[in-house]
Amino acid sequence: MGAILTTADNLQAFSTAGGSKAMNLARLEMLGITVPPWICLGTSAFQEYVTHYNLKDRLCISHDLAATASNIEQLFLSLPLPRDLIEEIDTALRHYNLIDRYVAVRSSGLEEDSIGTSFAGQFSSYLYQHGTEAISESIRRCWASGYSERGLSYRQQHGLPVDDIQVAVIIQSVVDAESAGIAFSRDPVQPLDGQRVVISSVWGLSEGLVSGEFAADTFIVQRQGNEIASNIMAKPSTLTQNPQGGTHSVELSKEKMNEPSLTKAQVRQIADLAILLERALELPQDCEWAFADETLYCLQTRPITNLPPSAYYSAKINGNQTTLWDNSNIIESYSGVTTPLTFTFTSHVYHQVYLQTLELLGVPEEVITSNRATIRNMLGLIRGRIYYNLINQYKFLSLLPEVSSNAEFMDTMIGVEQTLDPQVSGLFDFVAEPHKYSFRHKMWLGWTLFQKFRNIDKIATDFQQHFNRAYQDIRSKDFEKLSLPEQGNLYDYIVEEVLENWKAPIINDIYCMVFFGQLKKLTQKWLGDTTGAIQSDLLSGQGGIASAEPTKMLMRIAATIDNGDPNFKDWILNTDPEHVWPELIESEAADEFKIIFEDYLDKYGFRCINELKLEDQDLHDNPAFAINAIVSYVRTGCYSTESMEARERSILAKSERMVADKLKGWRLKIFRWVLAHSRKAIRYRDALRFDRTKIFGVVRHLIQAIGNNLESLGFIDDSSDVFYLTIDEITQFIEGRSATLQLRELITMRRREFVLYRSTPAPPDRFLTKGTTSIAIPYPQLLSDGDLLRNNQESAGSNVLLGTPCCPGVVEGTVRVVHSVDDAKGIDGEILVTEKTDPGWVPLYPSCSGLLIERGSLLSHSAVVARELGLPTIVGISGGLMKKLKTGQQIRFDAGKGEIYLSTDGDSEPS
Repeated sequence: MGAILTTADNLQAFSTAGGSKAMNLARLEMLGITVPPWICLGTSAFQEYVTHYNLKDRLCISHDLAATASNIEQLFLSLPLPRDLIEEIDTALRHYNLIDRYVAVRSSGLEEDSIGTSFAGQFSSYLYQHGTEAISESIRRCWASGYSERGLSYRQQHGLPVDDIQVAVIIQSVVDAESAGIAFSRDPVQPLDGQRVVISSVWGLSEGLVSGEFAADTFIVQRQGNEIASNIMAKPSTLTQNPQGGTHSVELSKEKMNEPSLTKAQVRQIADLAILLERALELPQDCEWAFADETLYCLQTRPITNLPPSAYYSAKINGNQTTLWDNSNIIESYSGVTTPLTFTFTSHVYHQVYLQTLELLGVPEEVITSNRATIRNMLGLIRGRIYYNLINQYKFLSLLPEVSSNAEFMDTMIGVEQTLDPQVSGLFDFVAEPHKYSFRHKMWLGWTLFQKFRNIDKIATDFQQHFNRAYQDIRSKDFEKLSLPEQGNLYDYIVEEVLENWKAPIINDIYCMVFFGQLKKLTQKWLGDTTGAIQSDLLSGQGGIASAEPTKMLMRIAATIDNGDPNFKDWILNTDPEHVWPELIESEAADEFKIIFEDYLDKYGFRCINELKLEDQDLHDNPAFAINAIVSYVRTGCYSTESMEARERSILAKSERMVADKLKGWRLKIFRWVLAHSRKAIRYRDALRFDRTKIFGVVRHLIQAIGNNLESLGFIDDSSDVFYLTIDEITQFIEGRSATLQLRELITMRRREFVLYRSTPAPPDRFLTKGTTSIAIPYPQLLSDGDLLRNNQESAGSNVLLGTPCCPGVVEGTVRVVHSVDDAKGIDGEILVTEKTDPGWVPLYPSCSGLLIERGSLLSHSAVVARELGLPTIVGISGGLMKKLKTGQQIRFDAGKGEIYLSTDGDSEPS
């Protein structure tokens, strides 16, 4: 094959030696599209040039990309094209009548304009080139652009090689355009609306538009009906040929600058071209066009890299169902990217919980069977993050008797923060007509629940006794000494003995849902509690909250240290928390501390940051977080559990007096009865969720042990790789049912995928997908376009943010904005501001003066524990908390009202 490629060559030749840009030009001509005459200088010409001058060793890439780019460009410009190559180019230009024309010389990289990597703006183009010398220099500059600093950086960011860069070059006749621009066959900004063709247009050459230098007219064309919406801009300048070579900007007359750069007929002609290209090439297209002498030219086309194939928009292929994803509340437990192992195990757990709920409430077996797909698909993994399938959540609710009266309670339970947009609410029309149950069945269910609520103490106690027996049995085993089959059997035991016997926590959740919901209604109706502050106060200070006990124990340990051996106190205060426990384990000193801290780890070692994410370490693996909390309490003297509990009781007593003053007679009796049941339900809920923490903890350690065995057997490289397998893949491997034994390759692929998810922005908090969700996942723009919360109004007043009161108190102080728990090290009396927390953050609370959490509800872990600790707290804050607050900023907030004043000036408070 020679150095020159033309339309006489097949597409395979362009694919291997011409680059995507040249191959697309060849496709355009095959489709009969009008394209300016062109030829392609294939990559063999570049290879010939490199060989001729023996440049291979001089094209090495150093760490200094800027210096590399500059050196290679100077090298290419200093060495002319070989004579044989110049003659071959000259012959081709003559054959295609380009020798006497002005031409555009454009780079065409082999990876350019591909689906995954557009290389947009990374390569160079040179317009209005004429003559052998000018064209030769432009060719060499195009080659050098393959080694530009931005191009090399782009390659590194996308994991592409930098040691074998090859650039082809297109030489194409320049169109003296009257108007030119870009057309998108689908809207790249609003891709879910598959009916919009977007056209941008300027007077003259399109390079001014592409560079962003010139304002452009925009035309939106509907595929069906050809309706046109236009936005005509003032276009004071145009880009045209410079008589001295290249291009220059020319001012337009006032009349011309305000005229549309296209007629309606031209707009439709361009839209038809874009649609034709998409249908022929089967991908949404971004095409560059130009009008000259009433002829429409297509200069080049490429896929819109952030959009899926055209088949995505076909209901026959992709389907047309809409799925609504929401991460409210679940983000507390599964923040950030979650590994396949954790997601699949969690999915199994959720499936069991929902299935047992239906069985518990007497839903007929045939109804359960016909809805197994719904029950199985309550969660989704979207770019590594866990979301609720909200439609399936409500489908599940619609299976329950009396769902219409309980749906709002479930909103509170799962923490859904915003009401649904009217355009989306139609997806939930089925909730208005839930599954029909006979009056007899409803009476039976009511009586059954009444009996279970009446016996909730016994039910909870019996469950805890059964759970504790199984838990102690599991913990008595040394996971590391078990064989793989024994580890598999132990996992089955955990599932069968614990997870498949989870009805008591479910009963209590229903109990909590009913009485917490009733309490909310009564405080609103009888006490005028519009913010939830009174309800929150009434739930404070009751004691017995399991999530608060680990922190209280750490505070007692801190008191022991502060009042004990001064030498040990000095040592622990001045030793890196990461080193404290390892050094104590190796020494014979501080036996008292070791005994009480080992007791702490035994009881609460599974209560850690991200405790439900199996891939994360717990305190058994690294107790530095707990050590750091103890040190912080000792330094600040904040370890008095008595004063903390006294504050809680004070809040509770004040709220109870207010209730007694406002309510009398039968209302007071009913209110106190509902309140007592709400308190009990929340206590049990917290205790039973701590049991869940323990089970996830032992599963974490069991999986770690399985990983160690797989590493020893040579099937994975590192024990932590096991978290990139699914739970079913692990059990199938152990049992001889594995579909593949190439675990390394599977893990490598998934690690690469999840690195991408961690390095790119998270999907929206609530969004829609259309058709098959997995098709949309690789395209963040599709997920972003489905964002249902992006237009939410912020709170009134730019200096005031509003949230849900959780634990009252007025706090004025310095902010510490925390994105991860590591950011909170050394916190000392500041206001802790964060997007979300989980129970593992609780040891930080005594060191804070207040707590502001962007996510969450009154039943979130953070809310429950903050009430127990008496820490002024607001959750569920709208208006951009994490964007508006900065570490070191002085603010004031009233946690009783749920109001945050970004200026400590009282004038900023709402009237």
